[in-house]
Amino acid sequence: MSDTPDKTCWPDVFVFLTAGIAVALLIGKVPGALPVMRVELGLTLFEAGLVVSVYSLIAALGGVTTGAMAARFGSRKIAIIGMVMAALGSLAGSYATSSVPLLATRTIEGLGFFMTAVSMPTLMIRASRFSDRQKVLGIWASYMPAGMGIMLLTGALMVERVGWSGVWQIVAGAIFVVGLGVAVTAKRYPALEADKTKPVTLVEAISVLRLPGPLLLAVTFGAYGAQFLIIVAFVPLILVEQGGWSVVAAGMAGAGVIFANIIGTIASGWILGHRVSRAQLVVATSLILAVCASVVLADQLSPVLRLTAAIAFSAFGGLIPGAMFAGTPVHAPTPRHISSVNGLMLQGVAIGQLVGPTLSSYIVEKTGQWSSALFVIYPLAVLAIVAGLKIAKLEKRSS
Repeated sequence: MSDTPDKTCWPDVFVFLTAGIAVALLIGKVPGALPVMRVELGLTLFEAGLVVSVYSLIAALGGVTTGAMAARFGSRKIAIIGMVMAALGSLAGSYATSSVPLLATRTIEGLGFFMTAVSMPTLMIRASRFSDRQKVLGIWASYMPAGMGIMLLTGALMVERVGWSGVWQIVAGAIFVVGLGVAVTAKRYPALEADKTKPVTLVEAISVLRLPGPLLLAVTFGAYGAQFLIIVAFVPLILVEQGGWSVVAAGMAGAGVIFANIIGTIASGWILGHRVSRAQLVVATSLILAVCASVVLADQLSPVLRLTAAIAFSAFGGLIPGAMFAGTPVHAPTPRHISSVNGLMLQGVAIGQLVGPTLSSYIVEKTGQWSSALFVIYPLAVLAIVAGLKIAKLEKRSS
């Protein structure tokens, strides 16, 4: 098969997208199960926090290295190994009886998740013609909100029916089945295997850290990711504490906010294909997000209005990850470095999502006002805008 097919194989693209959605279930399965797990496993609040945040810790420490592995050994091979690890980790975790084995298996899941997540965009690029690649990578950006949203909507109900361990097993089965589909489909793209005559070394793969383009993509994605998680984490709390909503209703609303993100991720490829630059998209979106966040965190406004603003924040916000993923083939020095750039972006967003919500929660707790979180969100929006403008200069110079 040639490096660039004459037409996009959409069925293959959606198989690879399904793989991303399947592993994203691993992240979304926790919130609905955590209350039951704390009781059954005797988890402390700190341990429960680790169960949630271990994925971000893994990505923050090793996102680029994981991408370099895909560049060195081949995206197809790393993706399949990653899905096997993710499925086995979830299955083994279902038998955990205390925090230690649970966290150990969550770590295995996390490694499998990131091996899959950094590999799939390369596979999707190989299945698409050049003119469709921005659209395809915009679609790929929907994998996280889709997978998380599905589990947030169904997780609590599933826990009631089959228990948290049953949920872990169902997710493991789903990943395994999708992984079989990926293994069969990816055979049609042998060019994705590491170049047998001159395989890229890990040092060469990690060399993307020295390039301004990939770093700026990571900074932009990280600044956005921090803002997104602040809003997503705070909205259910605002609805419960200030709106008097039930926990279930607030959780459903939170899932709706996450699902809205899919609108932007899919639209980003279409917008970029209509002579709107990546930088223009980032700058305009960052300004819109700052306005939406101001409404979400305004203590004097009604909860319904604040929820509406959160949905708008998420829908418009999806434009940024779509634009960033579409930028990976533009800023990767060679096609073999795309996985490394994807890994760097995931590392950037993980760092942002570790620092942003932690800092904003501390400030809100000290001041007693949700609006105080804007002291974190506004600088993040400015950072995204500055990075977006620098991306514009780079892309203008290379065009």
